Amino acid sequence: MKTILLLITLIPASAFCQGFMPRWEMSVSMDANSFSAPDGAHNQVGLAFRPGLFIVDGLSVEPEIYGGAAKGQAPALNLSGNLSYSYGMGHNVFVPFVLVGYGAGNGFPFSQPIQKDTPNLTAITFLNAGAGLKIMTLGGRALLRLEYRYQDFKANAYGLKGNVYARRVLVGFSVLL
Repeated sequence: MKTILLLITLIPASAFCQGFMPRWEMSVSMDANSFSAPDGAHNQVGLAFRPGLFIVDGLSVEPEIYGGAAKGQAPALNLSGNLSYSYGMGHNVFVPFVLVGYGAGNGFPFSQPIQKDTPNLTAITFLNAGAGLKIMTLGGRALLRLEYRYQDFKANAYGLKGNVYARRVLVGFSVLL
């Protein structure tokens, strides 16, 4: 009898301890940087929006829209597709993650967009690689997101040549759905 009572007590308790397995993760991140250029020093602010869809445990597809602008310059818009793996998503308070992706845009997000007469949304292409930490908050439905991002930009338009390499730190917030 004691064994039956113990099983009746433990089975429902263990079911509630399994964690939350999200299907979607909606993220907003931002960064603020300073950079030097031949025409002087500039300050830049950028904002990224990522709706992530978990396709298997921890692996998500994250399309990203990123806009960045420096004072007195038109904003640059970049679109990318990223794959991200979050280790222990839904089970751990601290969730390390890595991401890799590829994208295109009308300019470097930390400098003047490459625009002449008409905006060209494929004026640059770039590779994303990043790693970071997601910290569970608000009962596991929200995350604080800290990320280091390395990017390799290549200009494809207007006769520009060479690559531009960027290292950025993004701070953001996510909601799990």
